[in-house]
Amino acid sequence: MIPSEWKEYLEEHILLKNEELHLIDINENNGNVDIPVIRRTARTRRTVARLTIGIVTDHTVSPPEKLVKAFSSSKVKKHLTLSDETYDWIRNGWLIREYRFEKDERTLKSEQYRMGYGLFQYQQFIQKQKEEEKKQLIHEWKTRWEETRGTGKVEDGLRLELLDLLENRLQLIANEGQRFLEGQVDKMETVNPSWRFRKQVLFLHFLVALYQIAAIEYHYDWKQIGARYYRKIGGSKEFDSYKKDFIEEAERFLERPLHLLGLASLGTITPIFFSGPMSGKKVTYSYGSVHATTDLAVFTDNFQTSAEVLWLVENRGVLTRMAYEEEFLLDSKSFVLGIDGQLRSAHRQLIGNLVPFVKQVIIWTDVDEAGLTIAKEIFQLTENEQVLTKWVVPPLEIVTDIEEFEIRYKQSIQAGKEEQEQEIGGVRYWKNWIKP
Repeated sequence: MIPSEWKEYLEEHILLKNEELHLIDINENNGNVDIPVIRRTARTRRTVARLTIGIVTDHTVSPPEKLVKAFSSSKVKKHLTLSDETYDWIRNGWLIREYRFEKDERTLKSEQYRMGYGLFQYQQFIQKQKEEEKKQLIHEWKTRWEETRGTGKVEDGLRLELLDLLENRLQLIANEGQRFLEGQVDKMETVNPSWRFRKQVLFLHFLVALYQIAAIEYHYDWKQIGARYYRKIGGSKEFDSYKKDFIEEAERFLERPLHLLGLASLGTITPIFFSGPMSGKKVTYSYGSVHATTDLAVFTDNFQTSAEVLWLVENRGVLTRMAYEEEFLLDSKSFVLGIDGQLRSAHRQLIGNLVPFVKQVIIWTDVDEAGLTIAKEIFQLTENEQVLTKWVVPPLEIVTDIEEFEIRYKQSIQAGKEEQEQEIGGVRYWKNWIKP
């Protein structure tokens, strides 16, 4: 007889439908056990397989790392060369040798190796250990956040607003972390889910470190973030490996550039190019050429426009071409904003400022997967506004329905990608597109 835990493991993870272990015919041989597998029907009983297992009671020896990597689940099947080493793996309960027979119950159909109960137990132990380590990392981060929260001294209005925003976002993550600790969720979805877990946790520490220093220092550089937070030799370098990723993710997370939280010396002020009338508290732009503002200006001012048609174009070449047609822009009361291939937080902010002042929005992107994504993201910014939204689709036509746009774009993408400036059309087309 075999131990009950082995029996349960084989029945749950190894046997196929309608198969069962024929335990009265088991055969012991040099420390291993051969177990026939039969399949019953209403009229017949047939031997379909034989399993060779090793039953050991000493679990102090860990399986080789190459076995752990090769057999990650009980569904994995491998063809191995039979050797003394393979026999040892079977005797230790790490592997099962599985023979499958033809219908005559004697001719060998296949021979393969499966995960044994000993290796299954070890994999479960390792998995549980990893889960506990993850919970410990989240617990440590959550404790650090609770100690840091609300310790700021900054009185600047804009800084306080951004710190409140960051605090609210961090608290949402802390709430998710609590659910993770309680086993209600098995992974952290709030932070970039494509990242490895340890990178996610390090990013969470970066956000707390950013909150901590931004609440005390009006200006600081990158190295000061880690140095103040970790307060140890090398602390200033803790976030260096993911500097670019962390800055981009934090800005996406907050929908604000980190300059506004006091981070200096990055040298990455983002320009935003446009053509048409726009005014803020400190500056006014008019028709006549391609203008440029910055992400800092967008987030520290409140822009508006006297235009009635807002063109959102992905390609700077199209922006330049349309700006050349000054008479058209003036007569049609158009404002053209260049997205430059990526919808950044500053673009979102500026679009949000301008949309309430216009009567229609025309979205015009490259005919590829990125262009489709950008167009859909822009629509999310305009769909709740009282404004007519249009999309330019090949061959130089206008649609006003998001579903029709997606269908037409996907068809065009399959037919062959094209960059936006390959077909600009010209004033005659543009005038037709803006007609009600």
